[in-house]
Amino acid sequence: MDLANKPLVTDYTTFHQLCAEYLDQSPSALVNSPTQESITVLRDKVLNEPTPRSSAAKMFAVIDQWNAAQPISKLPPELIAHIVALGFPITHHFGDRGECLPYFYMEAIGSLATISRTWRNALIGTPSLWGLLSTELQPHKNRISLERSGTCPLMVAVISWEDGLSSADELLDLALPHWNRWSHVRLTWIAPRDRIIKLLTSAAPQLKTLDFEEYKMADSKPIDLFGGYAPGLRDIRVSTVSVRWDSEVFRDLRKLRLERIYNNSISADQVLAILSASPLLELLSIVGVKVGFTPLLTPSTRTLIQLLHLNSIRLNGVCIGAVGNILPFIRAPNCDSFELFASPESHDLFDAADFLDRSLGHFDAFIRSTFALHGPSQPYLDDERVLWTCEGPTSDTPHFTFLIPINMNTSIPWISQFLGSELPKPAHELDVTMKTS
Repeated sequence: MDLANKPLVTDYTTFHQLCAEYLDQSPSALVNSPTQESITVLRDKVLNEPTPRSSAAKMFAVIDQWNAAQPISKLPPELIAHIVALGFPITHHFGDRGECLPYFYMEAIGSLATISRTWRNALIGTPSLWGLLSTELQPHKNRISLERSGTCPLMVAVISWEDGLSSADELLDLALPHWNRWSHVRLTWIAPRDRIIKLLTSAAPQLKTLDFEEYKMADSKPIDLFGGYAPGLRDIRVSTVSVRWDSEVFRDLRKLRLERIYNNSISADQVLAILSASPLLELLSIVGVKVGFTPLLTPSTRTLIQLLHLNSIRLNGVCIGAVGNILPFIRAPNCDSFELFASPESHDLFDAADFLDRSLGHFDAFIRSTFALHGPSQPYLDDERVLWTCEGPTSDTPHFTFLIPINMNTSIPWISQFLGSELPKPAHELDVTMKTS
């Protein structure tokens, strides 16, 4: 069929024939009527030919005509944009691993834009689908994303790896003039340190999420994040960085993650102050952080902090004395994920039974319900610690893991209290491993 005199391509058979002839395939080989799937495969072969033929421009015009005639191309532009936003949430592609990388988001948007001219125009004309800028994207893709974002919020990832597709300086030159539009920022840097410090101490009126890690720990004075002014900040992760813990940015949070901070310890009182100022907190994670504390020799009269939305607690590598200065004063009745890896106490006044009662006693309901929900668990007990994990086949079911530096004389009665008559029958099974010196 002569492409120059092609008819309007509105049916499967005609379009299949044109594609097959373009690829030098015999359309007579088609036994059954072409389907949407078989046509899509053939069309993609045409589009992906490594060396386009002399008639490629005409064939591409046919494909464009075919695409425009499909029902999916007759959707209103605003509905197309809404479908893409639901299927590929831009904030979900701001991560640093797997399919969450910015690269995959931009590839997905590019592929969707090839569906038809209608889809391409809808995507290009929707600023909220753009504004993702990263050193892991090529400079021209960052420029395109910025240009198409209009006045919408920007998500900026500055990662100073040597193999980045854009340098940190290139990206900062592009994005810093629009600092007041930054809503999400991820900083993992070696350089340029001076520029990033200046950035981090500037007021951030639109910022919602901060993910901040210094690749090499710097011996510097604590940073006053955003000069204390980031009224919309709800999600903070800081790692290997010295910051001021009394900053106004540590309030009204939804997620708080502190990791590997050794040269600027935070006190248990400062942790509690942040929690008290963030009643809607959903996630608390403190991993490998030096947390200062005062031995609690008598019960404190401190006001309890009600955290009704807190569903995930992770304290890993925190001294058990510091844990004992934090957990007794919070109430998280809706917690369904609890990981406690406590490091040993250093003084002789530590009372293990008292710790279990005050720090974990108010989690009894969660521990018992999780304990009853899942299959057999395997506590490991020895003279120095108890390791007890109770979890389901997936991470979205209630689960807990406790590694606590207490001996068997204390841990056995503590675990035994969960084997009472209140558990459903048949009783939950325990496979206990004990080791004595």
